[in-house]
This record gives sequence, C-alpha cells and structure tokens, in this order.
Amino acid sequence: MSVMPTVVVPPRAPHDQIVRPNLEAKIDAVDRSRVTTVFAPAGFGKTIAVLQWANALAARNRPVLWLASRAGIANFGQFADALRAACAAHGIEWVGQVDGAVKRIDAAASFVEVVASHPTRPVLVVDDAQVLPPDVYDFLTEVVAGARDAMTTIIVSRSIGNVPIARLRAQGYLFEIGWGDLRFSVEETTDLIDRVGAVPLSSREVEMMVVQTQGWPAGITMTRLIQDREMRDGEGRFIPPSGLRREFEDYFGEEVMSREPADVRDFLVSTIILDELTADICAAMTGNDDSRAMLEQVEERGLFLRAIDLDRTNYRYHPLFREMVLRRLNDRDPARAAELQRRASRHFAAIGQHLKAVEHAQLSSDSEFLADMLDQLADKLTFSGNLDLVDQLVAELSTTVCRSRPRLALAIAWRRIRALAFESAETLISIARTEWQRRQAIAHDPIDQQRLEMAIEHRELMLAAGRDDMRAVESRSERLLRKFGDDEPYLSCTVLAQLMASRREMYQFKDVLRLEADARRALRRPGSDFAAIALKTSIAPTLAAQGKTDAAEAMLEEALDYARAFGKPGIAALPALPLAEMLYDRGDVARARSLVEEHLPVAHEWGFADQIVAGHIVKARLLFNDGDSARADKVLKDMQILAIECGLDRMRTVAVSEQVRMMIRSGEAQQARDLMEANNLWPGAEPYPTLNPSRMQESIATAVIRIEMLGHRLQPARKIAKRWSEFVRRNGAVQSGVTFELLLAEIAILSGDRSEARRAVREAVTLAAPSGWTQIFLDEGEAIKTILHEAYAQGPLVDSVPDKFGRKLVAKIQTVIAIDDQDGDGGEYGLSGRLMNREIDILRMVGGGLRNREIGDRLGLTEGTVKWYMQQIYDKLGVRRRPQAVTRARQLGVLG
Repeated sequence: MSVMPTVVVPPRAPHDQIVRPNLEAKIDAVDRSRVTTVFAPAGFGKTIAVLQWANALAARNRPVLWLASRAGIANFGQFADALRAACAAHGIEWVGQVDGAVKRIDAAASFVEVVASHPTRPVLVVDDAQVLPPDVYDFLTEVVAGARDAMTTIIVSRSIGNVPIARLRAQGYLFEIGWGDLRFSVEETTDLIDRVGAVPLSSREVEMMVVQTQGWPAGITMTRLIQDREMRDGEGRFIPPSGLRREFEDYFGEEVMSREPADVRDFLVSTIILDELTADICAAMTGNDDSRAMLEQVEERGLFLRAIDLDRTNYRYHPLFREMVLRRLNDRDPARAAELQRRASRHFAAIGQHLKAVEHAQLSSDSEFLADMLDQLADKLTFSGNLDLVDQLVAELSTTVCRSRPRLALAIAWRRIRALAFESAETLISIARTEWQRRQAIAHDPIDQQRLEMAIEHRELMLAAGRDDMRAVESRSERLLRKFGDDEPYLSCTVLAQLMASRREMYQFKDVLRLEADARRALRRPGSDFAAIALKTSIAPTLAAQGKTDAAEAMLEEALDYARAFGKPGIAALPALPLAEMLYDRGDVARARSLVEEHLPVAHEWGFADQIVAGHIVKARLLFNDGDSARADKVLKDMQILAIECGLDRMRTVAVSEQVRMMIRSGEAQQARDLMEANNLWPGAEPYPTLNPSRMQESIATAVIRIEMLGHRLQPARKIAKRWSEFVRRNGAVQSGVTFELLLAEIAILSGDRSEARRAVREAVTLAAPSGWTQIFLDEGEAIKTILHEAYAQGPLVDSVPDKFGRKLVAKIQTVIAIDDQDGDGGEYGLSGRLMNREIDILRMVGGGLRNREIGDRLGLTEGTVKWYMQQIYDKLGVRRRPQAVTRARQLGVLG
C-alpha cells in the first residue's frame, strides 16, 4: 500500500518559531516519559508545540517517527504502512506486514522488539490522533505496554477519550499537556502578532486580545489578520475578537460543529446559553439524565469545553465559541432560545440562585415570564439587597405588570421609599393591598395570603418611617414584631431598625437595653444577613447618642465591611455616613472626609434620608472649618431643597439649624432669624422640651438659643438651654447634653460669669470624656476654646478621666492654633485663632473711642451683637478689657 509523503514528514511551521519558555521547560519531562499526551481543542497550536519538542529530541540523537493521522490514515493497514515508512526513514527495519493471517498483537510485539534493540530510544509522534480507528489505538496500547522505557510515544489529539492512559497516569509514566499549557502569554502573543501582521498594536491592545481569546493561538492569529485588513480598509481602530465575526464563525463551523454527531450538536446548542455548566443544570436544559457522561464526552472531544475545578463538576465553554453558537441559536431558532432561557430561569430559581434566574428570564425576551419571575423572586431579591435590579428590570416592562403581581409591587414600593418617592410608593402599596383583598375573596392559599399581608404592613411602616412619621412607627412596630416572630427575619430586622430610630428621635432610651437584646437575637436568625446592615446602622447612632461610641463605632465598621463585600456602593453608604459623622465628632476628621466624599453621592442616588443628613452635615462643617463658608452654605441649601421636595421636615430643620450655627459663628444674627422665619421654624413661644419633644425640636431649640445669644437676650436663651439640658440628660441623651452644656457656657461668658462658664464646660467635658467627642468643643468657637484653656491648661488637681480628656482638648486646640499660625498671612491671629474682617473693623472703631451702640449704628448691628463680637475678640486675643484688646491687636500687627 502506498503512503503519502506528508504522512511521515513533520509539518513546516508557518513562520519562524516563537520562543515559548513554558513549553521549552517541559522538554526533559517529555524526554523521560513513556507517553506524553497533548490534548486541546482545534487551533491551540498542538502540532507546532510538539514540532519544537521533536526538533529538540532529534538534536539529542533520538530518531523521531512522525505520523500525521489526518494525511491519509483511515484504517490500521494504512497506519502500519505509514509507521513502516517512518521507521525506514531512520534506518529502523520493521516488516510490519498485517493481513488476515497476522494479528495486530503480533505486529505490536514485533515493533516492540525492533525499537527495544535500537541503540537510541525512538520517539513516536502520532499527530491528530482523534481521527484514528479503534484498532490503531489497540495497537498503540500494546506497543506502549511492551516497549516501556525503550520508546517515548507522543499522542497529539483533540480528543483523549480513546487513549487508555489511566494505568500510566497512576504509575507516573504519563506526562500530560492540556490547553492551559498551550495558551499564549502576553509576551508570546506579542511575538506572534509581530510575525503574522503588519500594523503595530499597543501593549494594552495585546493584553485585551489575550484576555478575550483566553490565549487561544488560532483566535489571536485570526484577530491579528482581521486587524490588518480592517486598518488597511481605513477603520484605524483595534478590532476585538468576537465569535460573531465571519472568520470565527466559519472556523468553528468547519473545524468543530460540522464534524460532530447530531446528539453532541444538540447538547451543545441546548447548553450554550449557560455561562457555567454542571450535570444538574445540563439535565434541566436537555431533559436527559446522562448529562455527566455527555459533559465528559464533549470535553474529551475537544469542543472548547473545559473543567474549571479540580473535581470536574463545573465547566465553561470558550467565550468565542459560546458566542458563535449562541448567535446561531438566536438567529435560526429564537423560539427554542427563549424556551431554553425559561428553563434555565426556572432551574436557578428552584435552587436559590435568584440573580441568575432573573438574568435568564430577562434574556428570554418574554416580558410576561420576566414579570412572573420577578414576582416569584421579589422577596428573595429584596432580602438580598437587589432592589435596584428589580427597579431597573421593571422599568423595561409595561406599567401594568404590577397590578396582578403584588410582591413585585411591594418590592418596587420599597425601592421608591428608599428613593424618597413616597407618593409612588404609596400607590404601589395600594395596588398590592387591592390584589391581596381580591385573593382573599377567592379563598387563595391562606399561608401565602398571610405572608403577603405581613409584607404589605411592613411596607406601610417603612413608608411612615420614610416620611418621618415617628409616632406611626412607634405605635405599629411592636405589634408587627410580634406578628413576624422568627419566621420573617428580614422584615423583623428592618422594623426593629426603624423602631430604634424612632425611639432615638423621641429620647426613649429607657427601654433600649431590651431593644438591643431583641436586635442581637434578630441578627442571629438565618436569613437576616443583609438586613443586619440596616439594623446595625440604626442601633449604632442610638448607642452613640447615649455615649456608647466605642460599641457604636465597632458596629458600624462591621456593617461597612459586610456592605462592601456585597459590592454595592449604595449599600455601603448605609453604615459609612453615620460612621463619618461619629468619626468627625471624635476628631478623626481625615477619615470622616474620605467617607463622605466616597459615599454621599451614592446616598443621594439611593435616597437614604438619615445618611443624607449625616453626610451633608459633616461635609458642611468640614468646608466651614476650611474657611469655605460659601460652599458650606450651598451644601446645606441643597439639603433643604431635597427635604422640601420630599416633604421631610426633620431633614429641613436640621439643615436650617446648622446654617444658623454657621451664621452665628459669622455674627449674622438677623440673617439667621430671617432664615428661621422663612422656613416657618421660629416658634411662637420659647421652645421648651414639653409635650413629647423630638430631636427635630431640639434642632429648633439650639438655633433659637444661638440667635438669642447673639442678640444678647441671654435670660431667655439660658432658660431654654437649661430646660433642654435637664431633659436630655434625664433621658440619657448624653451627646445632646454636651451640646446644651456648651451653650450654657457661652451664655455665661456673654453674661460675664466666667466661673459659671468654666463649670458648664467642665460638665460638658465630663459627659464627653467616655465617648471621646472632641470636635463638638472645637466647632463651638473661640469662647469655648478659651474657657477650656482656663479650666485645664494649668493641670488638674486629680488625674481623673474627665481631667485627662480636658487636657487632651487643650492640647488639640493648641495644635490647631499652631497649624493655623503656619498658614498665616500677616499677623491677624490672636491666642486662639484668626480675627475675622468684621472683628477687625470693630476693633478699629473701639480704638477710635466709639462705644458699642455707636459701632452698631455704623455697621447696622444691634448693641448686643457688638457685645458678642467683643467677647469673641477678647477670647481670641487673650484679654478681658477694651483697651487691652486694642493694644494687643496693635502688637500683633492687626491694627496700624
């Protein structure tokens, strides 16, 4: 029988050999092995890789017998002819005649005898072994078993299913090369494209090519040639590899799909929509129980499927191959494609992979099916923090989809509440309740109806909380918590979080220990993982308000770490912004600034009201302390606008109160009062803490006290501050107690009673010391800093915790002053800080002999405001009388 020359002649490489260090390093292992298998799908450069080894082994004086199976070997007789010709080319005499009278086992024995007697160990390379008939494999098996170390056999194949290698692998005589070994690195790809193309590519484009082809050499070559052609035609841009390109589609069609039997092609098409394959999901897609065997068969046949774990339970198709087959499926049989997506969606929903279920439902292009799946999975998606996905998908559907799908309506309502779109949320909750009532009338599943009713009541409570209706939250929460019990951990956690928030707003801390215990129980329930973020975010500010800042900070840090693990920036804003506020109050200004910059924009997108308040307040204070009062004012005005748009009175009140504080620091008493009146926040009577006061009323009270102080109406200011101080301390609101004690200290300073001022400051320090609140003192201005210096600079008589904290505050103040002095621009500094322009103007008039009333007339200020300014000047310059202030200012160069 004649043998085609190409059967026994090694191929010629299409270009100069590319240096492949990974493969070169394996030559010794190949040399030592009895059998080396090179198994990979089409186009992975198997033949070229083995050709390099063959050349290297030939250089070691080992005869290489090369058989190219696809070049004319269709049966055992042709194989024997080719093997005999290859032996003859190297002077190896093997008769190898095979006919009906001579069994192949005898032919194998005679071949073993010949190679065993050869002075150098031959190397037998069988290329494209996947096309060989079974009897050739039987022959090779006998040869390998008989020759042992007398020969090295290299089998190159797309499929390894017919090669009996298990025993060799177990004995350590087998050396295996897979497609992971053959993939091109970035450096090898760079070398390859330089040899096969003309237009240069950037290193970034080369890296993209490697990632998108997964180092597949044929894919890299085709992409490179496409790139050259497109750029010659005038495109001038990088063309990423795509299975949708004609070149790739033709290659996969000719080299892969056309060669496979119908059952294999059907399996490929039925599973190609999956980005990851297991036996279970393949069974669900195909309806066959032999999916495990079929997966292994498809991989062994070199059909661009590979195992991605050591247990070989999870598989993936090559992305370019998958893209090609998927496009063909969608184009040629869209009905089948849609049904496959629906099957996948139902399967993933059944095994709890809800995001994948929704993804496949969307890809089905069946809007009714997608709506049904969203309704079925709405609670699961809500409880796992994927409300944004539900909202996004519903936007693509008809507005009527929610009317018969109450759980979907409730999920969207929850998202609308988060986005502060309360009217829309109310409408959706009403739709859900109407559908619940309709189902009640037709005797729907009672358990399902009960769960639906609880979900409706939960959203109604969340809507009340979103609207700051703390009375409604307080009245409904306890009943709902009893109703939910341990069966609805997500609902219980979120209701408990709102209850904690409402108690905090209304100073009801007496029962907080029981609520903390309830919270800890809720956090241990299965299914509460995501809700734990919201719960911890609500517990922490409650603890902080009571002065338990260490525990509060630790809780927020835990919640932040967990939220970041979700990979959703909006969720991370929940704990991040309250943490920023806490860190700011404790003096960690740098990290507070970082958290606000990162998370405040996302809080806007998600509509977290409490987080928006915390973030805006911290940002405004940072800007004000940086000297940028205009931007600080804008931040607070933006917060007011949002509050007005959403009807959030508490948010608006907090913003106005903070604006008032900054105006008072700048001496703008009348403007501050005008702002309060413009927002209908100026009370008709003194804002004492009566009739179940709230923190919103506290914000009004602090604003009124500051305005009255600057107007030198000290008696009513002191009375209001005293009543509030007694109230908040009696109810355990320690942080509020610090604020009111500092206001009392400022009132005492303006009254000329520095002894009382020192007492109030010491009381504030005693309250703040366990919690480490330092910035509260610094933000109150120069008068408080001076009194702190008077009270603690000389050292305490006893080394108590409050006295240590007082000394720490004095040291911090002195550090801030030293930093300010380094940034000075001409000596406008006193002992405790920079003199403002208005203060310098007043000092000049004092130096000219004008009295307070005359100064006020010239500057448009009340006499009380001028007195307030004079007190600030005294504290900054470290003096107590007008002549001393003028003299000191001249010494510092402030006055000429």
